[in-house]
Amino acid sequence: MISENEIRQAFDLYLQEENLELYDLNLVNYPVISRIEVYVYSSNDINLELTSRLNKQFQRLLENMGIEKGSYDMVVSSPGIERKLKTYRHYELAIGELVKLKMIEPINSVYSFEGVINSVNSDELFLSVNDQIIEVKILNIKNAKIEFKQFKEKVKG
Repeated sequence: MISENEIRQAFDLYLQEENLELYDLNLVNYPVISRIEVYVYSSNDINLELTSRLNKQFQRLLENMGIEKGSYDMVVSSPGIERKLKTYRHYELAIGELVKLKMIEPINSVYSFEGVINSVNSDELFLSVNDQIIEVKILNIKNAKIEFKQFKEKVKG
């Protein structure tokens, strides 16, 4: 039986050769695997041609691991504009971005923050909120995502 980590490593290695980065991998119903969602990060545009090519290549990699083509659905995509932040690398890529954080334990009696990530290290990030810098322990973050207000404001107005 192939482990989730072996699949992740194979995809990651292939993407590195393409100068791309594995942002996230979701194996639905593992170990049966009914659906595989692969989110690819690039500083350049990710278009339909690229995701189609990656989809075929990932299916070849899975076949070589003994996972039969057609036994699962495959989705290859960019992580999106309002992408979730789960790892140190995600926070690092989001420096300078507006984010929304929900905390496990409150900071100064507040559970939710919206601000711009100024910097990040392995344990914490520094969030600019209303001209104040708030130090946030990464382990205290319940969930986080990038906020894209420009689109939402245009839709409302």
